[in-house]
Amino acid sequence: MKDLKPLIRLNQREVDQRRRVVVQLQESQDRLVAEREQFEQQVIVERDLAATDLMLAKSYPAFARRVEMLREEYERRAATLRLELERAEEALAEAFREQKKFEQVQEQRDLAAKEARRYRETQMFDEVASIRFSRQQGVAEEGEG
Repeated sequence: MKDLKPLIRLNQREVDQRRRVVVQLQESQDRLVAEREQFEQQVIVERDLAATDLMLAKSYPAFARRVEMLREEYERRAATLRLELERAEEALAEAFREQKKFEQVQEQRDLAAKEARRYRETQMFDEVASIRFSRQQGVAEEGEG
């Protein structure tokens, strides 16, 4: 039976690589959330400032349109990241399932090899005991004769 350990190690590297991709995407998602929160805080500051200054109040509608465009851009980026993260998580899960299959087959092969070794050892011990018994019987028969 062929040893699957090299294949398991190769698959483990694949799992690790896909795990790194998932972590990177999660970090990107976290950065985007933080950036969006900072943006929303800035919008509040600008809105409050426009409420106190007549000149800024006149340009506020243009600012509000720009804010809406930026919010849509944040939503689009967040949706793209969610989709990429979902795909990366699915790829990770698939690689992990594949690794587990190889590991289970290797465990079964190891167990079968262990059982075969035990069987051979038992057979050898039985043969040794049989030879010893035969010799003892032969010695006992010579002593009687």
